[in-house]
Amino acid sequence: MDLGQVFTNINVAIYMVSLFRLKKDALLLDPCFGKGVFLHAAISNGYRNIEGYEIDCNLYITTKQKYPELNLYNQDFLLADIKIKYDGIIMNPPYVRQEKIDDLAPLGITKRVLRRNKLFNELPSTANMYMYFIFKAIDILKDNGEMVVIFPSSWLQAKSGKQFEQSLYSKCTLIKQIHITGDVFEKNALVEVVILHLIKGVVNIEATVERVEMVNGELIPLKMVSTINELGFGSSFCNIGSVRRGLTTGCNEMYINPPFKNYKSKEHLVPIISTPKAIKGYSTTNAKTDYLFVPRQDIGFTTEIIHYISEWKERIKLSGKPKSLLAKIDKSESWYLIRPVDSSGILFSYFVRNDMKFVINNTGCFARDNFYIIKPKIDTTLAFALLNNYYTFFQLEKAGKQYGAGLLKLQRYDIEELKFPDITLFSNSEIEQLKVLSRELVFTGNEDLIGEITKIIAKYSVVNYEIIVENYFTIKKQRLEGETAHE
Repeated sequence: MDLGQVFTNINVAIYMVSLFRLKKDALLLDPCFGKGVFLHAAISNGYRNIEGYEIDCNLYITTKQKYPELNLYNQDFLLADIKIKYDGIIMNPPYVRQEKIDDLAPLGITKRVLRRNKLFNELPSTANMYMYFIFKAIDILKDNGEMVVIFPSSWLQAKSGKQFEQSLYSKCTLIKQIHITGDVFEKNALVEVVILHLIKGVVNIEATVERVEMVNGELIPLKMVSTINELGFGSSFCNIGSVRRGLTTGCNEMYINPPFKNYKSKEHLVPIISTPKAIKGYSTTNAKTDYLFVPRQDIGFTTEIIHYISEWKERIKLSGKPKSLLAKIDKSESWYLIRPVDSSGILFSYFVRNDMKFVINNTGCFARDNFYIIKPKIDTTLAFALLNNYYTFFQLEKAGKQYGAGLLKLQRYDIEELKFPDITLFSNSEIEQLKVLSRELVFTGNEDLIGEITKIIAKYSVVNYEIIVENYFTIKKQRLEGETAHE
């Protein structure tokens, strides 16, 4: 039977106990003490008045033998009838998803049993086990008492998390929110976690948000960069290049991959890249292309094309859509003509999910309007390096608008507001290194080269290489968490 047991690293437990601002004679509770790591950390910190609950009989016996002086109970915390109030509560509640709660029925625990308790009325029906533990803990906490809890951070993006958060902060005031990564638990647990330090009641305290990483048994604070200006870059995008959207047809169904059979008709078709998924690597060399219908009056129309245009004209007039082409039909006999957009340069996707990358359009192929086309004002390979690095990726992550399924939408002005180091300060050797790395990235697609490019640029930023990489991947991971946060 899965009790959702994931045991906390001792150093994390010591850190969590250190967050308490309570007197040493305070009455503390661990509602699910497991192996007793929080009990040990609390005693080491000078606390002696400690109680705890544990449903696992074997763990209870082992831990009780270690700490016979403590009031420890072999009971389920959620079902226990607890009459007293505590000064402080610390815990790592069970990680049992809401779909698995009923599996605990042999222990008397089911969602139906839990929902009978009015205490849990404010919880969403899809609440995970840790939410029940937190709500019960708040109920038996004294006014102005403190709670320190570690649990999955997925609730921050989950739909059920919104209701949980609203109810939680109606009962408690957040003192500190700590996002923690690394070896947080004794065994590998595929979960991102957050530590909350709460005080019961409404208190005039400004909450702080921190990020720490567990490295070789030590908790190391991570510096978070909050604004682009903190990078220390003084050069604007306009010094690097200009940007515009790709080609808009007005009616993709008509202009993309028309079913022409006559080889003369096919002379009016040119390759076009329709989606970022069609591009492999960092160039368009092996991109999978569609065909764009570009009517050319200079070479004449076949009967097939004349019929095709006529049929579409009637279809558009009958449906009234798309309005842009309908307006052109009313104004011009040549309504079907399309204005190609020079797509040579560097391409970037309008939407980003996993891969943040700029692509050299070395084939000069047309690109549809779900791409941005960047025209470099400097050497293209140098511009390519200034775009494909973690400083630029970080800025775009910060600027973009998040959509569902982990999508990030970038507007043209998001690109135009990018900041870069002043390349006139770069040595000739560094310029050549960036160009070489750019060409190698285009040729091999080896993403390790992005790190090498970033290391050179890092010399001209007040934020060092390690910090910008950590910041970028942290906020990217937070965005992508929304992809699976559905409980």
